[in-house]
Amino acid sequence: MKKILSAVLLLLLFAGCTEKKSVLYINNLDLCQAPIATLYLKEIDIKNSSKTFNIAPDEIRGALINSLKETNCFKVSPYNRNQSVTDDNEYVLNAKVTLQQTEEVVEKNIFKKEKEELLSMAITLHASSDGRKVNAGSKSELLIDKSKILGFKNERDVAGDTKIVLQNATKKVSIALRDGFLKLPSSDN
Repeated sequence: MKKILSAVLLLLLFAGCTEKKSVLYINNLDLCQAPIATLYLKEIDIKNSSKTFNIAPDEIRGALINSLKETNCFKVSPYNRNQSVTDDNEYVLNAKVTLQQTEEVVEKNIFKKEKEELLSMAITLHASSDGRKVNAGSKSELLIDKSKILGFKNERDVAGDTKIVLQNATKKVSIALRDGFLKLPSSDN
């Protein structure tokens, strides 16, 4: 009986230590009935001030292109140096991405140390064509509880955390860019 009671107590202790994340779902699917602009993605400038929160440029580029296409508001192609933007609905798109990671440690008592980590990604898009400009920005953050209880810490899903931050930022900025294009004075939109 003591063994069963001990096992149940341990199970409850560790079950209470697990972290459950609630992830915001951002719907950017088919926001437009037809594409309103063709975007030529020129460059992505990435600034990273974190130690371990890294996202490859190709991964950012792929997620951004995918999110922009999911809206059904944009046709997206890579920029070619020899290419000129001549159509009224063609724009050169530049992106700036900032990755940050901050940690805070608070020692509650001898048995518990609270450690929180904040992963942050900010994206700014600049679309331009013949004097017309559209800017959009977004920020995605994920707060992770890395607390230790009795010296034990929760296992962390680094790839999953990175994916959540990346998807939320690119989806938010695709919606913001669509909103910016809809505000442009034009008879086509």
